[in-house]
Amino acid sequence: MQRVESFNCRSNKDRENFAGNTTFVSPKNVRGTLVEGSKLLPSVPPGMARALLAMFIVSEVHPFIDGNGRLSRLVMNAELSVVNAGRVIVPTLFREEYLDCLRMLKRQGKPEPFIEAMQHIQHWTAAFDYTDLDRVISQMKACNAFEKSRSQYQLLDVSDLGTEPSTSA
Repeated sequence: MQRVESFNCRSNKDRENFAGNTTFVSPKNVRGTLVEGSKLLPSVPPGMARALLAMFIVSEVHPFIDGNGRLSRLVMNAELSVVNAGRVIVPTLFREEYLDCLRMLKRQGKPEPFIEAMQHIQHWTAAFDYTDLDRVISQMKACNAFEKSRSQYQLLDVSDLGTEPSTSA
């Protein structure tokens, strides 16, 4: 398996990190903020609500130089797995919408768009049959999941495909 060099979760951040106009928690406050944030988790019912809170905490603290989004989605899926709920895959084509909803939550205090978007993409993710990896990748490709341009492509549901794309020769 090829090693992914750009993923740098092994090193805690040693400097302020930014994304656009967003400044994340300073390195000296990362540990304490994560500890205090994690104390909120038991007050939220297990399942999607707790998963989204855990994801938001990691995403907002940004404890590492790189890989924070991936880590936040891993934490979310771990919380969903605790209650045997369907996990979430955020397709490339959905990334900007997902990030916009996170920004609305942080900057405007509006959780509804984020919750609705994540519930939608959880249902989208659950519609695939994961017993055949080649088939699911083919179906996701046919649904435009790996595309980047929302102006050129629309994220389709697997049910929109009509027939399942064949992976056999």
